Amino acid sequence: MATKFDITGLTLNPQEATEVSEAVVEQVFVQNDLNQINDIQTGIQMKEQIVFVGQLGIGGEALTGCTPAEQDALEFTQKYWDPALIAGRFTNCQNDLNKLFKLFQKAQRTNPDYFDKEGSQEMGMLATAIIESIKTSVHAKAWYSDTAGDTFANGGNFTNGTNLGLFNQIDGLWKQIFADANAYRYTISENAGASYNAQALADGKGYTVLKNLYNGADARLLGNPDARFVVTRSIWDNYLDYLESTEASGGNIQVMEDGRRALSYRGYPVIMNNEWDRLQNLYQNNGIVVFRPHRAVFTVPANQPIGTLSETDLQNLESWYEKKDKSNIVDFAYFLDAKLLESYMVAVAY
Repeated sequence: MATKFDITGLTLNPQEATEVSEAVVEQVFVQNDLNQINDIQTGIQMKEQIVFVGQLGIGGEALTGCTPAEQDALEFTQKYWDPALIAGRFTNCQNDLNKLFKLFQKAQRTNPDYFDKEGSQEMGMLATAIIESIKTSVHAKAWYSDTAGDTFANGGNFTNGTNLGLFNQIDGLWKQIFADANAYRYTISENAGASYNAQALADGKGYTVLKNLYNGADARLLGNPDARFVVTRSIWDNYLDYLESTEASGGNIQVMEDGRRALSYRGYPVIMNNEWDRLQNLYQNNGIVVFRPHRAVFTVPANQPIGTLSETDLQNLESWYEKKDKSNIVDFAYFLDAKLLESYMVAVAY
C-alpha cells in the first residue's frame, strides 16, 4: 500500500506549511475547452455505425425515345465508433504519509478519523487534481492515441520510456489524419529537420501554412460558419510575428478584454492549441528532434468529434473508505473514441 501524496520533494521540519491554503497547487496547463476544437458526442458505449450519405451528381440527359437515361445510385459509406473503456484508481493509505507532514488537518481519534479521509481537505485536493487530469488525458488520448504505437527505439514515434498503455486504447485523430489520403495536406518542410534548430520555422511560415490550407480547402469547408484553424503554438507565434513585423494585419489581430490576442486569417479564427506542443515535447521527442512539431488543422468541430457515454463521466469520481485495508480509494472510468469524419471537410498541415 502507498499514499497518493508524494512529498519526497519537501524538506520536513517544524517550519513547513501547515495549512492547505499555504500550498501552491501547480496550475493545470492552460488549454482550450475541448468543444472549441471537437464536438462531444454522448451515448457512445459500444461499436456503433456512422453512416455517410453521398451527393448525387449532375443528372439528366436529353430524352430520346420514351425511356429516360438511368442515373447513378445514391452512395452510402460508413465508419464505426469503437470506444475503449478507460479507468484508473488512486489508493491512499494515510499511515504511509510521513508523520512530519503538517499540511493537512490532524485526526482527533485513531479509528476511524486517522484512516478514513472521506470529505477531508486532502481528498478534496486529490479529487480536484484527478478531474483536471482527466480533462488533459482525454485531449491527449483523442489526438495522439495509436493502437500500434511504439517508441523511437522500436521504430515508432513515442519518446523512449513512454508508458504505451496510456496511448494504445484507440486510434486518435492524428493517426487518422496521417492515414487519410483524401484530405488536403500541406507539407511543412521544417518538420523533417534533423535537429531542434533545423526544425525551427522560417520567418513568415505560419502565414504560408494558413494560406495554403485556405487555398487547398474544399468550398464546402470554406462555406461552413464554424470553420476554424487550430494550430500549434509554434505556428501561432510565427503568424503573429509575421503580422507584427509587416503592415499586413488587416484586422487579423484582435485584442480581447483581458488583454489576450486573438488571431484570424481571412475571417476564420486561428486557435492556438498549447497542449499539442506540450504533448509532443513530452511524448514524441527523441532528444534530437520532435516528431512533426508543427501542425495545423482547418476544419469544423463537428468533423472531428469525441465520443463518450456521458460527458459527466469526465468529471464524476467514485470515492470510498475501505475498512479492511484502512485506505481511501478514488476511481474514475469513461468510454472514449474520436473520429475524423469527412475528408473534404478538413485541410491539414504537418
